[in-house]
Amino acid sequence: MADKRVVVVGGGVAGLFTAWDLVRAGGVEVDVLEMSHPGDGSSGRSVGMVETQYFEPADVAVRAYGRQVYSALVAEHDLTFTHGGYLRLGRTDADLERFRESIETQRAVGIEDAVVLSPAELAQRWGHLVVDDLSGGLFGSWDGYVDGYEVCQVLARLVRGAGGRVHTGTRLLGAERPEAWRLETTRGVFEADVVVNAAGSWAGPVGRTLGAPVALTPQLHGAVTVELAHDVPFTPFIMDYIPGSGVEGVYFRSERADQLIAGLHTEEAIAPTVDPDVTLGSLPMPEVERIIELLLPRLHNVDDMAIGRSWTGTYPMTSTLSPLTGPHPDQPSVVYAAGGGGNGIQLGPAIARHAADAILERPAPFGEHALAWQVTAGAAI
Repeated sequence: MADKRVVVVGGGVAGLFTAWDLVRAGGVEVDVLEMSHPGDGSSGRSVGMVETQYFEPADVAVRAYGRQVYSALVAEHDLTFTHGGYLRLGRTDADLERFRESIETQRAVGIEDAVVLSPAELAQRWGHLVVDDLSGGLFGSWDGYVDGYEVCQVLARLVRGAGGRVHTGTRLLGAERPEAWRLETTRGVFEADVVVNAAGSWAGPVGRTLGAPVALTPQLHGAVTVELAHDVPFTPFIMDYIPGSGVEGVYFRSERADQLIAGLHTEEAIAPTVDPDVTLGSLPMPEVERIIELLLPRLHNVDDMAIGRSWTGTYPMTSTLSPLTGPHPDQPSVVYAAGGGGNGIQLGPAIARHAADAILERPAPFGEHALAWQVTAGAAI
């Protein structure tokens, strides 16, 4: 008989990574409840970036851990990973200094491929980029992107293969805890010793149902394809945004030689809060126009480009701008694995490991860079 019964609410990247950590550890009976099917939410709509070009040691360390996990999924389970590189642009001497410090921080956790490039080096590598206003760039050649939907499908298969259960079309309706948890769902009642709230943008309503509320502010974001009239050299994932700047920045990368994918990114809660049940579809035209407004000055000879399809997903932002991981302070049998914001794909392995460590009472894996992530009670969306 399993030592613990764990129900994971949410079949996105964070929930499935948590379930996979738990079933691999042994001694845990795991059920994943997904109201649609794995990857059907924002995980499957993500642009899927995995990279380590950050500045604070903890931010780099958790992404380095994610890099290890994704490398293992590629090597052992045939996950597709496009190593196109990631380039963070800088405009000031202060940006360059932070880039150089990032190189040293990355080397301290075993990452050797990141470099700082001058504007001349940027122009030499990617002649179609406008670099006149830049001080340089921070480039990681290993970095790249995955398909979030594929990640969820691979993880669901691994969870099932290790003895866990993934229930599709299963929505949480109610919960009570006389002794153990009794979770009422559209597919019957599930019992558990611990409930993991990995419900993404629905983590707020799920938290209220479990009596473990948190402050979560889902925000609508999206991406658009840009059709080019002629082929351009392969473009790595370019991020024209500096964390902490207080404004959104544009990102873009090659999808094909004559097509880019572009969008706006921020790691700060500056967009309006939306209901987690917001209809996902095409980007509103003002958002598309803003993307193009920021993209055009960054590329040579693209005046004849055309707008293709677009799509939206949600960033599950938190009041602390950090993920929610670990036991809820008022209801410790509820463990969170949520709040990845716009970085859910790359932070998913670390969020899951932190949540699984809390359940299994293991030490955190990040050494001297122990996470400051913690769950705080609050009114939830």
